[in-house]
Amino acid sequence: MSTPEESDVTGSSFAGTATINVSDLTQYLLCPRLVYFRAKGYEQDRIVKGKERGMIERILLKELAFNLDTLSGGKDEVGVREREDGEEEGEDARSIIDDIVDDIERIYKEELEGVKRDLIVAVKRDIVCGVGTDEWLRKVKNGLLAVEEAQGYEREQMVVSEKLGMSGSVDKLIRIDEEVIPCVIKTGRCPEFSVWRSERVQLAAYAMLIEEVFETTVKRGFVEYIRTAEFRELQIRKKDRALALQILKRVKRIKRGAFPEKGVHAPCDTCSFIARCETRKTLLSKLLGM
Repeated sequence: MSTPEESDVTGSSFAGTATINVSDLTQYLLCPRLVYFRAKGYEQDRIVKGKERGMIERILLKELAFNLDTLSGGKDEVGVREREDGEEEGEDARSIIDDIVDDIERIYKEELEGVKRDLIVAVKRDIVCGVGTDEWLRKVKNGLLAVEEAQGYEREQMVVSEKLGMSGSVDKLIRIDEEVIPCVIKTGRCPEFSVWRSERVQLAAYAMLIEEVFETTVKRGFVEYIRTAEFRELQIRKKDRALALQILKRVKRIKRGAFPEKGVHAPCDTCSFIARCETRKTLLSKLLGM
């Protein structure tokens, strides 16, 4: 069950000095120039034209992940969810998604500005066909839900490190005995084995933040692929920490003004900065006589 906190920020006295967010590290892996243009103050489009459906899917699935504990009649932040008369256990996910649709326009007001509600409802209808099945529910209950029901979690806990100059919002912070374990929610496709490279970096970064704030050692993290109800446990290795720290240093140089190379798999087709990126490339070519 998620636990409300008195403050949304742990280590909040450092909040003004930590300028690098864990999301900057994952953006760097996608394309370093995303970090550069964001650091310059240029805003990304909240809704990429033609990609509205995907954004709504991500929002709905993430909110569903925050409400997994109600699937078995468990408690959430406001208590026990009452089941409707005649409602079967397998219908919980559908009912919860209905509730989420009613709420997301207020929770994600900025992100969904300009999106028609008809599209939100249509996306919800498609998602219901993929989740809430017996197989999906079985995998959910045998995976992360078993941990959450026993231990509870804290939703979107912000942790800040003055030493690293970095902060981040952990999707779920799970405590098992003396352990403090970061869990990230992913709404995209799940790898056949283990987790994606960017998720290793993300969890390693969260681990180092948690270790400083809670004065503990973080040995593992969880990744929850909500779309397919896959739950992966990851041992956080030295090489993951080293890579996260290396990227952190590169991000800091970019934020000081260094213009980076484009990422190998940069999403240029959907990038809000493509025009600025090409303009900057042209100016550099002229300056270098290329």
